Amino acid sequence: MDKLLDIYKKIPDSVCKKNCFECCTNSIQFTKSEEKAMGGYSFDGKCSHLIDGKCTVYECRPFVCRIYGSSELFKCENCVPERYLTPEETDRLVNEYVSIKRQEELS
Repeated sequence: MDKLLDIYKKIPDSVCKKNCFECCTNSIQFTKSEEKAMGGYSFDGKCSHLIDGKCTVYECRPFVCRIYGSSELFKCENCVPERYLTPEETDRLVNEYVSIKRQEELS
């Protein structure tokens, strides 16, 4: 988990405009362990964890939710990140993340 926290720390913080939950209206991909941490997932035009405009699993949200709005590859017009991750930085973080998750699943 420490390795994941190190990756999460590399993602620039982003401030969303009030009532923005654009990221929650996209069907997402996640690992089995992320789904377990969220307590399941369903999608019917929005994430099942979006309740009253708030993410109810924010602390254990999947990697893709964390990076959305903070990367040049996953921009949101309603989000203002400290800075955008470049495509190369995004690719590096995704690869690091996938590598850690593969190791976890083999253990």
